[in-house]
Amino acid sequence: MSKRSIFSAVLTATILGTACLPASAGVIEDRKANFKANNASMRAIGGALGAGDFATITAEAQKIADWAAVMPDYFPEGSDTGDTSARASIWENFEGFTAAAKANHNAALTLLAAAEAGDIDAAK
Repeated sequence: MSKRSIFSAVLTATILGTACLPASAGVIEDRKANFKANNASMRAIGGALGAGDFATITAEAQKIADWAAVMPDYFPEGSDTGDTSARASIWENFEGFTAAAKANHNAALTLLAAAEAGDIDAAK
C-alpha cells in the first residue's frame, strides 16, 4: 500500500471517527460552565442590590442576558444523555424551553436598564 493510500485511509478514518463522536459531550460541559457562571452572576447581583452597586448589577445582568440569548443552542438534540442532569422536559417541549430562555433574557435586560438608570426599586 502506498503512503498516499495509507494517508487517505487514516484521514478518512479520522474524519469518520470524529463525525461519530457524540457532539453532546462538549456542549454538555459548556452548558454546565455557563450555568455555573449564571449562578455566580445571580449571587453577585444579590449582594450588589443591597449595596446599591449598580456597576456590578449592570455587568452581571449583561452576562445573564448574553447566556439566556444563546441558551437553547446548548441543548441540541442528542445532548440529553451522558453526564447531564438536564430534564427530559427541555427536549419534550423545546418551544416552551426556548420561550422561558427568552423571558429570562428579557428579565435580564430589564434589570440591566434599571441598573443603568440607577433605579434600585426597579432593579429589585
